Amino acid sequence: MRDVQTDLPGVVDEIASLVEHAERKGWSEVVRAGLLGEAISAWLAADGSAPEAVERFLERSSNDGDHVMVALALAIRAGRGATGDDPAVAAAADADLARATVLLENAEGGTLERISAHTGCGIAFGDRWLWELGDDQYALALELAQAEELGTADFLLAAILYNRAEVQVSWASTLRQLGDANGVVERLRIWEAASATANSVSMPDVWSRDLAAFGVLLAASAGEDRAAEARAMLGDESPGRLDATRPVGHLLLAAALSDATAGRAGAAATAEQAIRSLDPNLYPHEYDLALYVGAELEAAGGHGAGLRCAQRQLVERWTSRLAALGSMQSRIHAESLSADYDLLSRHAHLDDLTGVGNRRALERYLVALSARSVESIALLMTDVDDFKTVNDRYGHAAGDAALIEVARVLERSIRPADIAVRLGGDEFTVVLADTDIEVARRRAETLLQTIEQHSWGDISPDLHLTLSIGVTAGDAVRIQELASQADAALYEAKAGGGHRIVCRQAV
Repeated sequence: MRDVQTDLPGVVDEIASLVEHAERKGWSEVVRAGLLGEAISAWLAADGSAPEAVERFLERSSNDGDHVMVALALAIRAGRGATGDDPAVAAAADADLARATVLLENAEGGTLERISAHTGCGIAFGDRWLWELGDDQYALALELAQAEELGTADFLLAAILYNRAEVQVSWASTLRQLGDANGVVERLRIWEAASATANSVSMPDVWSRDLAAFGVLLAASAGEDRAAEARAMLGDESPGRLDATRPVGHLLLAAALSDATAGRAGAAATAEQAIRSLDPNLYPHEYDLALYVGAELEAAGGHGAGLRCAQRQLVERWTSRLAALGSMQSRIHAESLSADYDLLSRHAHLDDLTGVGNRRALERYLVALSARSVESIALLMTDVDDFKTVNDRYGHAAGDAALIEVARVLERSIRPADIAVRLGGDEFTVVLADTDIEVARRRAETLLQTIEQHSWGDISPDLHLTLSIGVTAGDAVRIQELASQADAALYEAKAGGGHRIVCRQAV
């Protein structure tokens, strides 16, 4: 296996080359994947470049309208503010996480991308000790992975099952300290379900070992005597080795809990071994549980001052956690309401049949262009040739399906800064921002060719469509004049037999 840190510079160079090549080819999906790779590489490098890399990934995903990738970028960015000391940074990170969660509720995209985004949100929630919300995200990711049929199911399932099981252990460790036996049992049941699925999934041996150790610790936290099993699993591992924190510390903690429950001698010594073996930075909740078990044993009946102090601090931390959970739930609800409002607003500006913009959307877009001080635009006025014959010969259902396909072709042919609008019937217009007449003409030629080569037979046998396009370009403030010129150019194209382009430069 290659060393990740050693090979990282070479990997970064390869990704950068891929992104550059994909940009030249216009492969937006590959560009986004490459930028995600750059963000992950920057995070692994830990050289301070991660924030900038994540911002590039987020900006491109936003510009491309890829809501799933936007959610993933926001989840990654949210992780940076989870444990910071700056309240403003933490609030912004929480807002990112809430937005990512809501975006994923209705976003469409590739299964792998959606699973990654849900997992990213799950990790970010876990970093905040918001286990309820994190577990919901892992459950959604698991549902998607189990339906995956692209040959990557084992890889996806293994990672999700591991992450979800690890969340249960952190959660149960705190619940055990609080004395919430039912809560611990519920976490154990989740682990059992994950473990049952994991038995049919290929995963690294070290992950399988960890999962088994998690289960032993959860069972011991629920009051079961698993000391013999924990010690058998420890084998020849050396207790107290910080380079063997997985799963040595977990197993020692399970043995200590079991010994304490059974009243066996040596429980305190085993708890101390667990404390020394668990890294508090990697496993803060398990470490705290080990300390708590030690305090319980020292208290000899539960009356020690140290235990009472630990209980008081635990209640305060739990109350603070519940407040944070309530705050995040409120953020998510507010974000969901805002998204619903935005969706209703967008629907008011969308054509009911095709889903592209309508005249209201065009008006709003032109106002936005003015606000951005865009000086020049190009208009492509399009009309389906002899569309009445399409309806008469193939039926109105086929005609509607054809218009929907035309709209999709138009949307795929424009940039995020442009707009495609259905004016009515079979007439559409495309507005290209900051574009001259020559670029607009080339775009129209590509559009004409795409329509001609489209698989119209999928709608109805022998169906074939062509377009006529009128093109003009000029000063953005002269939109009415440009629209008239583009309309006149379109009329000329249709009068000439259709399936052609007529350009008129504004004077």
